[in-house]
Parts: sequence; structure tokens; C-alpha cells
Amino acid sequence: MARISQKTIDLIKDTADIVDVVGEFVPLQAAGKNMKGLCPFHSEKTPSFFVSKERQIFNCFGCGKKGNAINFIQEYKQLSFVDSLKFLADKYHIDLEIDDQKTPQRTNENLYNANQKAMEFYALNLLNIESGKPAFDYLLQRGLDIETIETFKLGYAPGRNNALFNQLSTDFQPLDLINAGLVNRSNDGGYYDLFRSRIMFPIHNENNRIVAFSGRVFNDPDNPAKYVNTPYTEIFSKSQILYNLYRALPYIRSQNRVVLMEGYMDVIKASMAGINEAVCSMGTQLTVEQAQLIKKHTDNVVICYDGDKPGQQATYKALKLLEGVKLNVKVVSLPDQMDPDEFISKRSDFPDYFENNQLDQFEFVYKMILSGKNLELPYDIEDAKNALFDFFGKSSGMIREIYLKRFASEAGINYNTLVSDFQQSKIDERIMADFKSKAKPIQTNQVKMPKFDKAERAIINYYVQSIEYREMINGRYNLMLFQNKDYRALIVSAIEALKNNPSQPLLVLKSGLTDEYKNKLDKLIDKTYEYSIEDLESCIKVLESATFYDEINQLREKSSLLDTKEELDKYLEIQEEIKRLQLKILELKGKNNGQKTNY
Repeated sequence: MARISQKTIDLIKDTADIVDVVGEFVPLQAAGKNMKGLCPFHSEKTPSFFVSKERQIFNCFGCGKKGNAINFIQEYKQLSFVDSLKFLADKYHIDLEIDDQKTPQRTNENLYNANQKAMEFYALNLLNIESGKPAFDYLLQRGLDIETIETFKLGYAPGRNNALFNQLSTDFQPLDLINAGLVNRSNDGGYYDLFRSRIMFPIHNENNRIVAFSGRVFNDPDNPAKYVNTPYTEIFSKSQILYNLYRALPYIRSQNRVVLMEGYMDVIKASMAGINEAVCSMGTQLTVEQAQLIKKHTDNVVICYDGDKPGQQATYKALKLLEGVKLNVKVVSLPDQMDPDEFISKRSDFPDYFENNQLDQFEFVYKMILSGKNLELPYDIEDAKNALFDFFGKSSGMIREIYLKRFASEAGINYNTLVSDFQQSKIDERIMADFKSKAKPIQTNQVKMPKFDKAERAIINYYVQSIEYREMINGRYNLMLFQNKDYRALIVSAIEALKNNPSQPLLVLKSGLTDEYKNKLDKLIDKTYEYSIEDLESCIKVLESATFYDEINQLREKSSLLDTKEELDKYLEIQEEIKRLQLKILELKGKNNGQKTNY
């Protein structure tokens, strides 16, 4: 079994400063020669947790925990000794030397380093280059100061097409920059920056390594892409990252909560106002992975999203997800439809308002459902009733009773009637579930994807053979429906090339292709293929059935969203349409009986 060498362990011990390591997770203050703070391993109000820079140890006189930097990471993050070493090696950029390999392990190190250098380049352009002054002035107008800009490592991506690429290409291979999500390759073989003319927000992982960026336009209000994020890479998936989590971790521990916001500026402004445990998702709805990430560090969440209707709806979805991973959720609703950034800019009492206006999740949902409802109108009463059943139907009996009694009183209806309606709604749900389970579709032997692929290959061969074959294909099948993107690209090129010179199709087609696609075409063309009208007809039928399968899958996805009794008719319509398409597939398969394609 591979072991981290003693040389590496000693290097980590010598490099990892105990004050630096502990200070990332525990707010410390000077106490003579030492530093002190509230112990992260037990609850206390008076600091008994001391860190000695001179001896490179920590010691809690309250609970007795003590040790060096490696021991601290083991205890704080609940990691094994080896994983603690890996964590510190990653933090201090130390290569892990493995005894039985004798070679350093540098998994994705080039991607981390490229992002680090990109961050430094963007920061330089914002603070020290004339072209970044409009972006800098914009941030000042939004209420940020120079200290905050530097703390959050904000930057500016110049408008030039390849400014970052030219800066980093001397230290990194183009492939590294592409894999890091910083540049793309153009059609002419050159390279261009993914981010241009944008304010840059670096995204850190839990270990304080930069894994991605989010770029915001600031001088183009009509641009629909307000934010552009780094695409998925080996070190970044936006569904698994929370912005500012690393910086917030010490405060999350001390406050025993996460404050969840919607945007980067909300988080930054909240930090300026003293709410340092704020994080946000990457411009998307909260995911299960992000909820589980929060669960690693605390059981308590306060949601503070935008105060408008979309913000309230996003809050509702988030709290249902957070409740699903057993987190305790409270909600702060901001007045006048303001978002946190706007509230903090206009008022100085955000911390007080935040602490004094927290609703538990049940109270928030109840008020949200009844907001704007006229409880003297039967339609509004019925609409509110169904929404309450949907949410509180999954709560405990006690919570449900509290809020249904409250609703009955406020709406002036009989509580027993309301309970009877709730019980009937649960019966209807079971009937619907049972109906769905019994509404089995006609069973067909689905054509496997490889058969579609083979048919597309054959069609390309037919397409470059003769005008007659091309006319038959064009009259029967939309070639833009090819599922293989490479085949689709070749067909597009073939259509354009053969318009002007149909007599020598292969020669004309190859003249307009890149070397990469010439090689793809050479592999596809089979000079020994036995062409026939019957075989071509069979290939087209295979592709026609593929489109029917796509339609069926889309209909099934749509039907899965219909889960109420009122939507039963729509559900049955979709099932009938699915059956119709399946019969078409069976009909095509029947016409194909006895016809064997060459592919």
C-alpha cells in the first residue's frame, strides 16, 4: 500500500504554521505570546482555546484537546491522518512524495496554478491598469471599498480577445488553459479568452484553491448573459460549490449557522455589514450537493434571498430542499422587494433587521401562501388550501394541526371540513400513484443507440454516392436530426459543398474540411458497401424510429410532472400519444422485417 514518505510529513510539519492553519477556522486574538479564541470542539462563552506560535501547538484548557497543525485538521475536519496531510499539502502547495512510487503526485495542480495566475492577472488589471478603471469605478459606485475588493480578490478581464492567453501561455500549455476553463480554441486554430470585458469573481473551494471564475458584465445592460461562469472542469462543478464558503468557515463555526443568499454582491455586502457567514450558490437554484456541503459544517441555515416574488419562490424551493437533508431553516424576508445588496446600500441597520426578523420555515411558508389572497373569495381559499396541503402534508401532525386550525379560523371555514378535505387529498394522491403504476405503456423492443449510429454512417455513404440517393434522403428525412454531432457536421458540409459541384462529391467535400474532419470522413466512407434502394429505405426507417423515441421520452418527462387529480385528463392524453408513437415504431419495424441493412 502506498505511503506518504516521512520526508514529506516532516516538510508539512515544518511548513504548516499553527496560527495560520487554526486562524482559517477559529477567530483568534492576541494573548501575550500566544493567541486565543473560542474552542471549536466544545461550546463555550469564555475563550479557553490557546495557540502557541512558538511551540506550534494548540491546547484547550476546557475540553483537553491539543496537538499540532496536523492533529487540528484531523479533529476539526474529521479526517484521517493521511487525508489531513493531503489537505495541508494542498494548502501549502507541497508535492506528496509516495514511498513506493518515488514520483510526486500533482493531480490537477496545473489547473489550480493556472487559475491562481489568472486571478492575479485579473486583479492587476482592475487595480493598476487604466483599462480596468471603469470596472473599478463601477464597484465603488456599488458601495465596495478597496479593502473589500482586495479581500474578495475581485478583478477585471480586459476586452482584448486573447489578453489572458498571451499572459499565461509562457508558463502553461494551451491544453492546461483550456482544461482550466480559461480559454477556448477558435475555428482558425488560434485561442481566445473565455472572459472578456467582465468584472471577475474568483471561486474558491474549501481548501482555498481557486477552481473557477464568474464574470459579470457592468457596461452592457442589454447583454442577456449577465454572468458567465467557468464551464465544468476536473476541479470545478458549480452544483457542488458555494461561493465564499472557505472565507466564511470560521464564522460558520462560531455562529453555528450558514446565511444563504442569492448573489455574489449580496454575500460581499453582507460581509461588509458584519454577516461574515454568508454564502451563495453559483447563479443557479440550490442543489442537494450544496445542501449536503452545508450539512458538513452546521445544522442551521438562515435564508436571506431577494424580497420580490421570484426571491420568495426561490426561498420556498430552497427550504424544502434543505429540510430534506435535515437542516433547521429560518427565513429573513426583506421589505419593499429589496435584495440584500440594495438593503445594505440604503440602510445601516441590516445586522439588527437580520437578527430580529427571522421566521421559522413553517411561518414563512404559511405567510407566503396567504400573501395576496382574499380569504373572502372561494377561489382564493381553495387555492391557498391546496398549497397548504402540499407543504404541510409532509410535516408532523402537530405542525399540520397548528396551521390548518389557523387557516380555518382566518378563512372562516369549519376545521373538521378542512381536515376531511386534507384526508381526501391524500386518498386522491394514492389513487393517482396507483393509476400511474398500472398505466403501463406498450412494450416494444427498443432499437439500441448503436443501430442509430450505424444508420447515420450508412446515410452519409449514400449521400455522397449519387444525386438520386441524395434526393431520396432529402425528401424523407431531416438530416439535422442526426444524433452524432460529428456526422451532423459532415452532412452540413456536404450539403453546402455539393450545391455547386455535385458530380465529384468526395473531392469537393474534402476540399472544404479540416484535417480532423477529413480523417473522420475517410473512416466513414466504405468503398465496399453494397448500395441498394431497399437498404437505404431501411436505414431511413431506423432513423425515423429514433425521432419517435425522442418524442416518447419528452412526453414521459412531461407526464412525470403531472401529479394532481385535476391533471389526470392531460396525463391520459399524453399516454395515448405515447401509444400512438409506439405503434408507429412497431409499424416501421414490421415494414423492416426481412430487410437486413449492410451496417
